[in-house]
Amino acid sequence: MKKVFKLSLVAACISMSCVNSSLVHAEEAEEDDLGSISLEDLLNIEVVSATRSESKLSESPAPISVITSREIAASGLDNIPDVLARLAEIDVLRIGASQTEVSIRGKGIIFNRRLLVMIDGRTEYNDLFGVTLWNAFPIAMDDIERIEVVRGPASALFGANAYSGVINIITKSVDKSGGFVRHHIGEDNRHYSNVRGQFKGEKVTAKLSATLQNLDNENSDVFFEGYNRFQTSSNFAADENSLEWVSKANGLVTMQATKEMDFKLGFGMTEGSYELFQQPGLPRTLWDIDTDYVHFISNYVVEDGPAFQLNIYQNTFEYATPLVPSSAAVAALLANDPTNGYAYYPHLATDGIFMGKVDTFDATIQAVGSALEDRVKWVAGAEVREIENRGGLVLDRDKDITSYFANFTYKFKEDWQVGAGYRIDDDSITGNDDGYTLSLSHFINETDSIRATARSAFRAPSLFELFSQVNLVVPGQNQNVSFVGAALVDGGPALEVETITSFDITYTTNLTDTMQLTVEWFHEEYENIIGNPDSGLLQNVVIDGANNQFFTTTSFQNQSITAEADGLQVSVVWIASESLSTYANYRFEDPENLNSVAGETFFTPEHKINFGGNWKVSDKLDVDFGYNYVSKTDSSEFETGNISPDGPNFTRDRQEAYSILNVSARYRPIEDLSLYITINNALDDEHVEYFEYDQVLKGAGEKFGRSVWGGFSWTF
Repeated sequence: MKKVFKLSLVAACISMSCVNSSLVHAEEAEEDDLGSISLEDLLNIEVVSATRSESKLSESPAPISVITSREIAASGLDNIPDVLARLAEIDVLRIGASQTEVSIRGKGIIFNRRLLVMIDGRTEYNDLFGVTLWNAFPIAMDDIERIEVVRGPASALFGANAYSGVINIITKSVDKSGGFVRHHIGEDNRHYSNVRGQFKGEKVTAKLSATLQNLDNENSDVFFEGYNRFQTSSNFAADENSLEWVSKANGLVTMQATKEMDFKLGFGMTEGSYELFQQPGLPRTLWDIDTDYVHFISNYVVEDGPAFQLNIYQNTFEYATPLVPSSAAVAALLANDPTNGYAYYPHLATDGIFMGKVDTFDATIQAVGSALEDRVKWVAGAEVREIENRGGLVLDRDKDITSYFANFTYKFKEDWQVGAGYRIDDDSITGNDDGYTLSLSHFINETDSIRATARSAFRAPSLFELFSQVNLVVPGQNQNVSFVGAALVDGGPALEVETITSFDITYTTNLTDTMQLTVEWFHEEYENIIGNPDSGLLQNVVIDGANNQFFTTTSFQNQSITAEADGLQVSVVWIASESLSTYANYRFEDPENLNSVAGETFFTPEHKINFGGNWKVSDKLDVDFGYNYVSKTDSSEFETGNISPDGPNFTRDRQEAYSILNVSARYRPIEDLSLYITINNALDDEHVEYFEYDQVLKGAGEKFGRSVWGGFSWTF
């Protein structure tokens, strides 16, 4: 057990005792000191996402994976989804370079609404649209201490929208005064720059981080099967306006007021333009997005009693977008060429800019304690969440949620542990919703264990699903489509929350002192899945014979289909030597009826294979590599429907399997300075991860190939 290995092997361990984790405390090493750790040390890693309080990873009552800052530094990657893709349970779906969707255990979909993402306990799930805007996070990759991933439902811990799981991003604390700089440039106009300064006093610490980033460019290669080819930017031309820089900043001040009490005050912002919600291959529209937050945390420990934690934050999300190209722009093109395919592209019935603002206030208080000589550990608390929406794509509507939660673990007979948790949300729109978790763990010996869990969770419909109002015109098809929120449709059914129930068994064993094996089986059942407006659920169809036009209304609706999925994850970590560590993980998943949901095309690979590792070539040179293989959904998912070109499964049927190999080399000429080069998709496997179907284009999607960037990082 004394052999050591590079921390970047972390993506290897898919287990409850070594789940993709190489976590050590931040003060023990900086980004460029990749360090070492043993399998035995991994068993004692502390995580917070399993119970809302610190617990050993080996005793976690729920399946958890961890990625650390050292892995991020070794990988050379500059965005969170690419790092997450190293995990077997994570599916990453790139719609475009500036829009990426992330899901857990399949269920990948454009505008993914079924994953809860948090930063230091502050929700980044967008309550307005019900999506996660990954590139709008107010943090840089280098601000992250670790990422904890709860595999599977977690509403018993975190409430609504912790449907398929939770990704909890934990930022770095201040361990010493100094600073950090990282910068790289690359192909396709790729830029990343991060500067961080920090101060550590006797009782007060402070840090400030600023980032400038660009992931996209106006010359993205878009693939078409149809005859119609045109640029992807909203002005129908490739120029410097296709995407602007994104700037981010965040800060944190902490104070140890007394031995029993400490305070943290965080703040941050993001500003930039994004090409969001685009239909691949068709003109995009820029979204000007501004976000900011203020976050206050207080901890008070009662002597010989529980600890009380107060968490309060205020988020503001502002946006401005024309949504789709203006009618005037389309009309001008048609005037020059009446037969042009632009005639089929939907545009606003009335030209204009949608400008909206959403304010979210959240306050949580919880108590954390133990009993029976620490064999019982418990958490109980309450949360109040208020969401206020004004203007934009959604009618002015507010939403309030009051929640109560509790969970505990009880370790008995030294080698058995039982856990349970429950949460109820009182939602001002959907009423009372709840989730639970039950677990039973048996610790066979110091390294081997088995755990069984049963969980349920729910997703509440977003404000956009309930109260949207958008009118589009498709002139070439003589069609006027009104997208109306489900709560606004006359006689339309009220949306119910989506629910999920899961069961899983995880077995972890050390095959040798240098090799660990984890096997995990899971079963998930989904009900009341909400289909989007593309489902063809048309209402109030009116035909205007004089103008040869028809007017339709469409909205989100719960589907009667009950879907499910079975899956298996297997992982191996092998410490080949003190200078070479490797990992391999595999996930098999078999969904049933998931692609039968009207209007929803889920991307659930039948097979996903990852392997990689880190090789310490010398004291100054390290090489990190990671390979991901993503297959198609099993063809049996399409047996009940017409596949192509007009069937509901056209998008998924056109998806091909693809492979991505990432390689990063890091050289340290002097202490605290690293030079690195990263090759993303080194095999240049050009592929389209998401296809869109269109009557004119027949199929379109953005194609991704090899990308190279290089730069430096300096700690001072």
